[in-house]
Amino acid sequence: MQSLLRWSLENSSPQDGSSSGDGAVASRRELDPGIIDMILGKPDAVQLKEDVSVAVDAERSEDDRLAALDHMEMLVENIDNANDLKKLDLWQPLLSLLDSTSSSTEIKVQVLWVLGTALQNNPAAQDVYLAYKPLPTLLGFLTPSPSTTVATRSKALYTLSGLLKHNAPAVKELDNPESGGWVQLRGALQDPEISVRRKTAFLLNSLILPTNPNPVAAQQSTPRSIAPPTNATTDSIPSATVESASIIGPTTSMSTMSTTPAESHSAGDSQNGPVHPNSHDAYLKDPSRTDTSTASLEAFDRYNIVGAVISSVVDPVPFGQDGENDKSDADYEEKAMHLLHAYAVQCGRSFVDEDKRTLRQWIEKEAAADSHVAERWNFSLSDLDSLRRRLS
Repeated sequence: MQSLLRWSLENSSPQDGSSSGDGAVASRRELDPGIIDMILGKPDAVQLKEDVSVAVDAERSEDDRLAALDHMEMLVENIDNANDLKKLDLWQPLLSLLDSTSSSTEIKVQVLWVLGTALQNNPAAQDVYLAYKPLPTLLGFLTPSPSTTVATRSKALYTLSGLLKHNAPAVKELDNPESGGWVQLRGALQDPEISVRRKTAFLLNSLILPTNPNPVAAQQSTPRSIAPPTNATTDSIPSATVESASIIGPTTSMSTMSTTPAESHSAGDSQNGPVHPNSHDAYLKDPSRTDTSTASLEAFDRYNIVGAVISSVVDPVPFGQDGENDKSDADYEEKAMHLLHAYAVQCGRSFVDEDKRTLRQWIEKEAAADSHVAERWNFSLSDLDSLRRRLS
């Protein structure tokens, strides 16, 4: 700060407009760029490049590399910085860390975190990332093994969520035989770590729910009951509220999911006028891009995802470090029941006879043992009744 003050004094003009006696104009001294960086901070683009440079340098310490990736994850929370990854040619070196022999498990986890954050609600980044054919690598992290820790599998699901939500082209890629995506997700419902199962059920739910054909318009009409307060962060909001803001829950009226021509004016603009390049122009060029429900429901039937969900609830796999927890997990059970409700009631799909019989008998048994079973699953009585009717 003293250097900046000294520079400003030395390079300011006299207040009375007088000049030096010999009439010569004093030459201005340029301010040291290092001082500017110290005062104002380096531009985000420069910081992104520096972070990647440190992260890919196998000669640097593990702590330095992890710190660089952690800082990078914070930067790409800004959508402009996330899109700068392409402009700065940083995608390839970042992705190379997932396959590099110099990358520890901790580094891979941090890379997955950076990717997932950059992809969230960012179709431009989703398209760039999908062009690298990342699904086989991402899905490979979901298989429990000595090299895939709980943190790795959880962060892989975080990245998958960022890539797949509101992104029908990516969901269709899950059906590619090379990725085996739906088979991997079905297997994750039986993961020995319960937190992985929870994340999988929540992701599957978000993929099958009918979505507003224009998320840009939807953001303008978010129900006040689920809108976070100004300046609030997800850390200060109950998790149930955050999740209900991300998907349409069982108690949501179907009328709130429809979009009238007046509400979808942005989509109409894309037909009647130019679509200017921006992070979300993909939604305007192709409103059907957000329809992940159609492809997901077809895959649910083809890969028996519903049967796997029912099995995971009715006959849960023990979880814990040594499989010591052999009781049902309340949080997972709730998410799985919401998923089944969404499939049958909100999406209007039918259960196969065996699944229908198994789920009906289990619900009857649970209801007989617990008169508050609807509350346990965070259902209203009408939600539970509507599901039971689909099982009759």
